[in-house]
Amino acid sequence: MRLLDLKIMSSGQNGWESELLEFGDDITQLYGPNGSGKTPVIHSIAYALGYPVRYRDDIIAKCGSVILRAEHEDKILTFERELSKSFHLKCKSTGQDKAHVFYNERDASDFFLRELGISTVALTSNQNEPSYPYVSSFLPLFYIDQDTGYTSAYKAPSSFIKDQYSEMVRLALGVPAKHSFENKRFLIERKNELDAVNVEVVNKEKFIQRLEEQRGAAQSTSTEIDIELKSLTAQLDNLRDSYDATSDAGYILKRMVREKQNEKLKLDANIRDLESRIFGFKKIQSEIEIEINTLSLNEESRRMFTSFEDICSAQGCGLFLGSSESYGKNLLYLRDQIKDLDRNTSFQEIRLEEYREAFRKLDAEVESIRRSLQKQKNEPETTSLIAAISAITQSIIDFQGKKDLIERIESEKRDYVGLLNIRSALQNDIASLQPGTGSGDLRVLEFRTSYRKKVVEWLDVLSTKNVSRDISIDADFGVLFGTEKLSQFSGSTLLRVVLALRAAFFELFISSERNSVEFLILDTPRQHDIETKDFAAFISKLKSICKGKRAQIIFSTTEYHYESAKNDKEWLPTFDGFEQPMFLG
Repeated sequence: MRLLDLKIMSSGQNGWESELLEFGDDITQLYGPNGSGKTPVIHSIAYALGYPVRYRDDIIAKCGSVILRAEHEDKILTFERELSKSFHLKCKSTGQDKAHVFYNERDASDFFLRELGISTVALTSNQNEPSYPYVSSFLPLFYIDQDTGYTSAYKAPSSFIKDQYSEMVRLALGVPAKHSFENKRFLIERKNELDAVNVEVVNKEKFIQRLEEQRGAAQSTSTEIDIELKSLTAQLDNLRDSYDATSDAGYILKRMVREKQNEKLKLDANIRDLESRIFGFKKIQSEIEIEINTLSLNEESRRMFTSFEDICSAQGCGLFLGSSESYGKNLLYLRDQIKDLDRNTSFQEIRLEEYREAFRKLDAEVESIRRSLQKQKNEPETTSLIAAISAITQSIIDFQGKKDLIERIESEKRDYVGLLNIRSALQNDIASLQPGTGSGDLRVLEFRTSYRKKVVEWLDVLSTKNVSRDISIDADFGVLFGTEKLSQFSGSTLLRVVLALRAAFFELFISSERNSVEFLILDTPRQHDIETKDFAAFISKLKSICKGKRAQIIFSTTEYHYESAKNDKEWLPTFDGFEQPMFLG
């Protein structure tokens, strides 16, 4: 969601209003002296989205409503919220005749988050009851309030969700919640889905195995078969078009005999290789059985020795304990090897039989073609022509069948890989939904690693001194600087660290190409706690990450004045006041 423009409407003829304030594509700066009304204006951005804001009495008395226009996924959303003690917010989207009207923050939050594609599933409250994310709990990731926002990495008006900061970051990243109230139900659903997928995977494996058995010994690729089909089709066309078709038929029959003889030679080589391999397996198996017998004899000898009292007189002396344990391990290892050899031998014997069957089939085809050639000498010339056409046609049918089978196998294997990917995703979801394992989600681990690096970068941008760069990020996205927590900092150091944390999170969020929220609002940082050059470097760095990305920075300032560049906007107070220009008038 990108912000387009904002306007505060007056409550009547003598009320106060703002100009139509348009947001910059990159940077929007509210520049004005203290008391010029920057805070009500910047608060109104969040207020229009459903965020709770406490205005001063004169603002409520003089201003009637706030209108904010935003763009999200090719839609223009217009938010209008009345400035009153009761909740009243309207939202209208392009293409809609009627606006949505909300009279409480819960319904407005549900609508807003759903529009952004943010999950609104039930989370667990601090009282272990179902609770839901609100605008007031989610927006503080992207809106830093002037009063309390610069004291921590996340500051919401109220904290009613268990591990609220962690849960809101997870919502933003699109990863499973840590304390989802519906975890159990989701876990059961995912396990049922996984069971169904496992059945599909097993069935698919068996089906592919049957297709491979149908394919038999032939291991030609689809491309090789296409070449054979083109060649056979060309030969058939030549027979039809040739003036001397009968002599061509004889030549083709002889050529087919040679080709099938070559196939027989290849198959024969494969058969001999498999026979040699099977013989080797059986020889190895025989040697292992001899080794097992030797081990058994050694064990019998050990038992006989232990029976002699003069060698081992004490009960349970343990003299041969080591050799006894070694015997058990070696015997188990050797029996496992025999099982593997049995499986491999059985598999190779099946393949050998497939090769032999293919060899017999080729032998029969060669014999059939030779009989046709013999008939050519004794019978009319048309006989050889018919035989050639018949043989070529049969070969085309056979090759086409092989091609169809290969393509079916390839298609089934692609489906099989898809099922494996689905199974992997379900297993990942189940692992993340298991109690106490949510922090293990790969996306969370990747984010924590990147977040740590970015925090260091932004600390350097802000020239933050006396803060360790040996940073660790825990499973709830809490940051530890060496051995110090954020709460141990104060003054300028605290402000710089908070700005670094917020900027690091926003940069990673925007870089992930998630478009739920595309703005960061900074409500007047305490600039007396930070040098102008450092704050200028901070804004310059933010400008650089906005370029080429759909990202907006909105900040208010009193002392530092940012020189607007391309795609930036500057809001200045334009209404006459008693002592100075004002944003409202």
